[in-house]
Amino acid sequence: MLKFMVNSLSWLLGICFSALLFVIVGRLVYVYTLQGLEFGEELAYRLTRERYDYDVEFVLEEVTSMEEVAQMLEDLGIIESQWLFRAEMMLMGRNEDYEPGSFMLNQSLSTPQINARLRASPIVFAEENRITIPEGFTQESISIYLENRGFFTAEEFMEVANNHDFGYSFLNDIAIRPSRLEGYLFPDTYFISANPTPVEVITNMLSQFNEVFTFEYRQRAADMGMTIDEIVIMASIIEREVRVPEERPMVARVILNRLAINMPLQIDATVAYARGIHLARVMFSDLEYDSPFNTYRVTGLPLGPISNPGLASIHAALFPATGDWLFYVLIDADTGAHFFTDDYNEFLRMRDLYMPRPWED
Repeated sequence: MLKFMVNSLSWLLGICFSALLFVIVGRLVYVYTLQGLEFGEELAYRLTRERYDYDVEFVLEEVTSMEEVAQMLEDLGIIESQWLFRAEMMLMGRNEDYEPGSFMLNQSLSTPQINARLRASPIVFAEENRITIPEGFTQESISIYLENRGFFTAEEFMEVANNHDFGYSFLNDIAIRPSRLEGYLFPDTYFISANPTPVEVITNMLSQFNEVFTFEYRQRAADMGMTIDEIVIMASIIEREVRVPEERPMVARVILNRLAINMPLQIDATVAYARGIHLARVMFSDLEYDSPFNTYRVTGLPLGPISNPGLASIHAALFPATGDWLFYVLIDADTGAHFFTDDYNEFLRMRDLYMPRPWED
């Protein structure tokens, strides 16, 4: 009898252990299968994304090892894999450090071609060929800036921006709007040729956006149920509304909270953009201005972006803070700090306290 009980217990323990092992193995297979699918999706994206033969500047500020250069090239999107680059370089017997300088590279170059350019005499850019596009500039502001620099007219820039086919898939589904590339002219410092064309300058900006808005960002937008354009619109609003870095994800949450309950965004920055003029303060008449960009008149996001946002605002739109806020009020004009609340009466009290404003014209 005792032997039977021992055998039965052993059998039960064996069954339990086998079942536990099956669950563990099944879970591991599931997890690694998901990771494999995600890796496959990212690899497919990287292999099939838009790749062009225009040059971008690659700067080495000091003597740099081949391994560090490979990492930099991958980070900039010039090569797909630093490991493949390093393997090819080792097979070529070229492991020497690279000398400092500015070099023009593009995504269509092979490893030997990239190495040849980096070993050649560096290009020296004059200061007049450096352009800096600030975060929050509009497409029109960029056109005026470039005209003032003497490159071409603002009208030529706007004509190309609104009508030229640049071939990027993220531009395919955007709505028809007055400034077609608004939001996608990524703010940064660029080095351009001595006599640039609008196509060259714009292509560099769009290329930078394409690199900055990574595969992970595109996946995150999809997980949020939003398009790239909707994220860029949100980011453009954040860029114009926020000066305190920590508040960017908080304003993103306010926007999402309002969208979730179909509440008008009622954001002053969209009114200023709709009017196309600088507004020292928003009046009642401004709020009534009829425009698909005026979020006092339309529900949901405006027709398009209201500025060209930087990376911080794009990241905030994709990764908003957690909170129930529906309102925010400027409480420090010097620092740009806001007070956030989900209570309308508290919002009114803080607005009257910190922002007494003449609502009538």
